[in-house]
Amino acid sequence: MRYAMIICCLLAFSQRGFTQEKAPLKVAMLIPIEPWDRKAGLEAWRKWLEDRYRVEITWIEPAVPQPNKDTPEAERKAYYAKPPAIPNLHKALDADVVFTALTHVSVNEQQSESLLKLLTTKPVVGGRRSHHAMGLKLPKGVTVPGIENVGKYGGAIFGGEYAGHHGGTQQIKEGSTDHPIVRGLPDLTKFALTDRGYKHKIVADDVTVLIEMKDSKEPQTWCRVNKKTKQRTVYTVHDPRDIEAHESVRVMLTRALFWAAEKNEADYKK
Repeated sequence: MRYAMIICCLLAFSQRGFTQEKAPLKVAMLIPIEPWDRKAGLEAWRKWLEDRYRVEITWIEPAVPQPNKDTPEAERKAYYAKPPAIPNLHKALDADVVFTALTHVSVNEQQSESLLKLLTTKPVVGGRRSHHAMGLKLPKGVTVPGIENVGKYGGAIFGGEYAGHHGGTQQIKEGSTDHPIVRGLPDLTKFALTDRGYKHKIVADDVTVLIEMKDSKEPQTWCRVNKKTKQRTVYTVHDPRDIEAHESVRVMLTRALFWAAEKNEADYKK
């Protein structure tokens, strides 16, 4: 009788183990300051994700906007002399994957080191401007593996660098139509980027271009598996306005999160 009870307990425990749900995907979202891009677009995507997937999203946003032409000179000097800390940045360390849209913000020396280490070690999906529009400065004598020049952080992380503006219509790059990030999403190329496309300089040979400009062939969305570190990253020119307006962009970026994190999207659907 005792052995029978033990066996029943083991079977029950085993069945619970097999049916237990996976932990939610932990996503850290690094958010831009208005008016650069529309934060509302990212808020809409967050709700869209939470309605459809088991995700745990950490929202990380600078508390102080970068000075503009109307900022008093004294405030401007104080900001750049000692950039304010980004609240809760350390919470991104627990994430399975990082989405970054940080742009037009200066980062203090200590957090520059933390941020660069984060963005060179975690799976990362980057939105528009995230590869070129931050002011970073490492403490004297401090280096981050893989980053030779903080001003070129985008190329080091994503394998491609901003090189100017370019408008036009996009297309899925030949040979990439079956890639899991863009497969079956023809609507991604049905709206023009007008003057919001970018010229890019691809600096790594381990980049896979997914979407390009139809006429110029300028890459606009690509993914990378770093051949040295095996880190997975995705970059797209699309910004929160596109995320808010186009279902296809939301789907693409969601797939990018799971691809970068090497997780099966189906396992996290509600």
